[in-house]
Amino acid sequence: MTRVAILGTGLIGTSIALAIRDRGKSDVELVGQDKYLDVARKAQQRGAFHRVADTPREAVQGADLVILAAPLLAIQKLMEEIGPALGPDTIVTDTGSTKAEVLRWAADLLPHSENFVGSHPMAGKTDFGPEAAEASLFDGARWIVVPAVNSTERAVDAILNLVDTVRAKPMFMDAAEHDAYAAAISHMPMMAAVALFSMERASEAWPELSVMAAGGFRDMTRLSGTDPAMAFDITVTNRENIAHWLERFASTLLDLRDRINDVDNEGDLYKLLAATEFEYTGFRNGIVGREEKVGADVRQVGVFSFSDFLAGGWVSEKLREVMSDSEDRLKKLEQHDRTRRNV
Repeated sequence: MTRVAILGTGLIGTSIALAIRDRGKSDVELVGQDKYLDVARKAQQRGAFHRVADTPREAVQGADLVILAAPLLAIQKLMEEIGPALGPDTIVTDTGSTKAEVLRWAADLLPHSENFVGSHPMAGKTDFGPEAAEASLFDGARWIVVPAVNSTERAVDAILNLVDTVRAKPMFMDAAEHDAYAAAISHMPMMAAVALFSMERASEAWPELSVMAAGGFRDMTRLSGTDPAMAFDITVTNRENIAHWLERFASTLLDLRDRINDVDNEGDLYKLLAATEFEYTGFRNGIVGREEKVGADVRQVGVFSFSDFLAGGWVSEKLREVMSDSEDRLKKLEQHDRTRRNV
């Protein structure tokens, strides 16, 4: 029987266990372990684990596969603790949101680092803990696989088998590439949500703003509800990349501000809004990446290019309307200025 030890029985760790059991893997024994024993017990009560271990070393004894699903900064300490207890053939992976630091820790701390393969399931939610876990959490999600330079083919195959078992889609990256892209698509948006909510919350008008807040504000600030320990660990292990993308975001916001204030070129503002909506609609309909874009069904979006989109129907009509209204407003402003000068 294959033994899988999962260290960290929160949302991700428990969801992995539930997915393995839900897929009918009757020949797998699942052992759970968590820093907080009551959390591990809750996961076991949900049917995720066959048994719960008291310590990391106990959990990995005799394990064929070890999954480190603990908070990022805890992974380093776990590697230090379990290293001496790992068998020579035990495969180890993690689910952390950054990879460069984790691969360095594995190289330094694991006695058989060739058996380690980094990984990162691109799935989750702001709810955390075993109560929020779902067997279907990874269905169709990208699971980034990050082998070390010395990872064995057997170790990589084991992780690909795990990814297939939980019905995710594997995607290979190196550590530096992963951390830069994860900062752009996941970590920076989380920090942007923190900034937006903090700004609104600090306003003296917050009592009124909080009452008015509806779906749009909740959608924009959802990631500010991320587990603070996880958010902190992500940030301090990926500082430079997150800072880089925050700077780009800030620059884009300033450019948008300038466009909004430019009363002479309101048509350009409308074109930006229409182009963004067009591209976002394509993204939501599956036009993503490079390979997928070639095979995507553009009929789902209804247009081939933004130029065609802009040239036809209501978009061009709306653009003419915007330009006409803008010219009328400019004439009124000029007339108002002349009147003031004459007074």
